[in-house]
Amino acid sequence: MRENNSEIMHPGYWRGGMFLLAAWCCMALWQTPVQAAPVEITPSDVYAQAVLIEKEVELLKRHYHVATKSDVVPVEAELRPRHVWQNAHLIQVKLNIFRTRHGLPSMSPVTLQPLLQVDPRLPWAQTQRILTEIKIIKRLLGVPGEASAVSPVQGKRPIDVFNKLNQVSYDLDTLNGEAINPAYVYAEAMRSYEDVTALLRRLGIPDTAAPPPKPVNAQPRDALIAAFALMSEVQRLQRLAGLETVNFKAFDKTEKVVPSDVFNMVSMNLAELQMLKAKLGMAQDITPPAALHEGKTPSDVTQLLGYAVNRLRLIRKL
Repeated sequence: MRENNSEIMHPGYWRGGMFLLAAWCCMALWQTPVQAAPVEITPSDVYAQAVLIEKEVELLKRHYHVATKSDVVPVEAELRPRHVWQNAHLIQVKLNIFRTRHGLPSMSPVTLQPLLQVDPRLPWAQTQRILTEIKIIKRLLGVPGEASAVSPVQGKRPIDVFNKLNQVSYDLDTLNGEAINPAYVYAEAMRSYEDVTALLRRLGIPDTAAPPPKPVNAQPRDALIAAFALMSEVQRLQRLAGLETVNFKAFDKTEKVVPSDVFNMVSMNLAELQMLKAKLGMAQDITPPAALHEGKTPSDVTQLLGYAVNRLRLIRKL
């Protein structure tokens, strides 16, 4: 017994014990997650990145001798960061078109889980993905040059960022040689269709709707009208769920409607459907990536959007 006590009293015993205790504390601290304070990003920060994207696209246009500047009229609406995020998604789609036109494999654009609120950090992250993609494209295609730095800006709103990215989106149309193909609009409309399917499944509503007849020789204007009809149904459900609605009247056009105009409005529908899904507890029902269906026309797009409208009308309460 005395021998054991003498071992305990030996200084080396205590030094060894303190070492083990210190090591245990270090391991505990290492395994404890450190909660870093989130970095604040403002719409002005996102706008500066949108300007940088615009400069990079100008470099691509210069390299491929595209002098045409898209005549895009800025819209005025109380848009939210979720709409900016969705517009950045469209730019990713158009960069994919550019990739395939130049012999590069296509990449699936990033999708986002449904959220009630999207803060500016998420659109900012989208701008970084776009800038990285352009950098990759330039490297693979041997496009020289680098966009100059952008000076900080202040006082920008989500609509300012949207309009800047919208200009970039239409500039990509000129770079690609034509307005976006209706097949791509149809693919995005199919994503809305899938969201409606998820809503009906969540609410336990049998899908008894039928597609409307396919209109003969429909034009992009007809598809745009159908996209607004879909938005009317989405906003009806938003009001039933106690959610805010946004006035998209600025997106309505009666003349010179091109597929990109329809693409924009279909995209706004997708943005609004995400908020509705989040409200209904569908955070894991992420909209699937678009699957391209070749050979589609404005008639196909108009019919598909009308079918989504008929299916949403089955939902009478939430």
